[in-house]
Order: sequence, then C-alpha cells, then structure tokens
Amino acid sequence: MQIHGRLDGNVGIIALDGRLTINDDPGMLKEAVADVLRRGARHVLLDLSGVHYIDSTRLGELIAAHITVSRQGGRLSLIGTPERVVELLTMAGLGDVFQRFDTVEAAQADLTH
Repeated sequence: MQIHGRLDGNVGIIALDGRLTINDDPGMLKEAVADVLRRGARHVLLDLSGVHYIDSTRLGELIAAHITVSRQGGRLSLIGTPERVVELLTMAGLGDVFQRFDTVEAAQADLTH
C-alpha cells in the first residue's frame, strides 16, 4: 500500500493506493492522518479510488481515523469509495458513519457550504 498526503487550505487530502490488509505496516493510515492534522488540516478527505481491496483490520483504521478527526472538530470523508469498502461498512453497520463523494472536488465543495 502507498499513502500520499497533501494539504489544500484546511483540508488534508490523503490518497491511498493498493491493497489495505493486515500485512501492511500498522499505523500507516493513522500517521498520515495525524501528519495532515499537525500541518493545519481541520478536515480530511481519504481518496480510496486507488484501493483494490480492504480487510476488516484496515476498516478498523478507517474508523479510528474518523474518530481522530471528529475529536478535533473536523470531518473525515471518503472519496471514490470502492464497492468492496461500501459493502464492508454496510455489513459492519457503519454505512452512514462516513460521508462519501465521487471526487475530491465534490467533497471540498460540500465543506464550504
């Protein structure tokens, strides 16, 4: 898995590429979220359009990231969420926890309203 984070004003945009599985280094996502928050982000957009697979362990990290951002008064949204991730969220009863958008631009526009 590869993670690339950047800031756009007070919005941290983190792009994830590859497979998110238990075999990845633990805490990569948590550290990427913490990094953009330290650099001034209030809201975080997780671009999952490059994710081919996610397991339940990494789903837990998505939830932890959501809690971290929420506690700081921000919002975490998912971008380009693959159907596999939507299915996992729904099965876990978390389908309504995350706002989901097709594009980064759509999510950013929603944050300004």
